[in-house]
Amino acid sequence: MAEKKLKLTPEEQITVRSYDRSAAEWASKHSAGRFWGYEMDRFNVLIPPGSQILEIGSGGGRDAKELVEMGYKYVGVDVSEGLLNEARRLNPGVTFLRRAVYDLGFHANQFDGFWTSATLLHIPKKRLDAALSEIFRVVKPSGIGFISIKKGKGEKIEDNDPEMAKKPRLFSYYSDEEFQTILKRNGFEVLHATQKPMSERTTWLIYFVRVKK
Repeated sequence: MAEKKLKLTPEEQITVRSYDRSAAEWASKHSAGRFWGYEMDRFNVLIPPGSQILEIGSGGGRDAKELVEMGYKYVGVDVSEGLLNEARRLNPGVTFLRRAVYDLGFHANQFDGFWTSATLLHIPKKRLDAALSEIFRVVKPSGIGFISIKKGKGEKIEDNDPEMAKKPRLFSYYSDEEFQTILKRNGFEVLHATQKPMSERTTWLIYFVRVKK
């Protein structure tokens, strides 16, 4: 599968450069433990091992490692070459490709399900429909997906995270009602929605969805 030319906004390009420049350090801090352990267990109930799974935003490969160990046929994509290198290092022999969510380059209905954690929050709000439409295209009818984003309002470039050496990244925040409305208009049935507070600043919005087509 050939690499595809990425079509990213200036804000997205800033975010990619920040991850590329901090990839090793960021991955080392996000590669251990079962951060989404409960959610992985629920995913495992909803979609059986052996299913073909696409991860959008594979990051440093932490979730990929667990999904592969659970028995899924896994493919991961990311826009950061630096993070892709870290993911490949952690998961030898596993397929990782440099692809943007707007043009994944796979056949329609190719995957049984998808996993996208802390990725759609780096997409400009005006492009979210396009991203979800492309995910919808490559996943089979009744396919299962996991999505996590951050609760909040608006979108902005932030550079206050010491884990990223305060390098700038785009963040798009949503309310639960707002995001569920967007999911439904793009053909996703929400099977389960919950919130996971992590700190005073961060609450995760978590969704298990089914592709309705």
